[in-house]
Amino acid sequence: MPTYTATRPLEGDADEYFDYISDPENLPAYFPRMTEAHELPDGKVETTAHVDADQDGKDETVTSEAAFDVDRAAREVRWSAPGPHDYHGSLRLTDDGVELSIHTTHEFDGMQQALDGSLAKIAENLRAKA
Repeated sequence: MPTYTATRPLEGDADEYFDYISDPENLPAYFPRMTEAHELPDGKVETTAHVDADQDGKDETVTSEAAFDVDRAAREVRWSAPGPHDYHGSLRLTDDGVELSIHTTHEFDGMQQALDGSLAKIAENLRAKA
């Protein structure tokens, strides 16, 4: 099972950073292929993304539900989406910065660049809000 990990130094206030990443409505602002994310009454999150889900070389619009667990004490957000790729991941604040990890059953071209880009986008968005 491939694991992709990206890290970045924490820029700014850790509490503000965690408030931002723990709000599922912000997901499309830093995951570039995600177009919508809404928290459901049961605590799950419904997401819509434009991705090549069936690996046929063409992007499709895919909507799915995912678990979205916020652990404030650990300063970590974990998610998982059912399906054929066993996709799950976490975004957590550490003493040194921010770590984003994705675990899946398949290799995806460009995944590492996407993770690095997501962390850069989070930092950019928070700087813009300051």
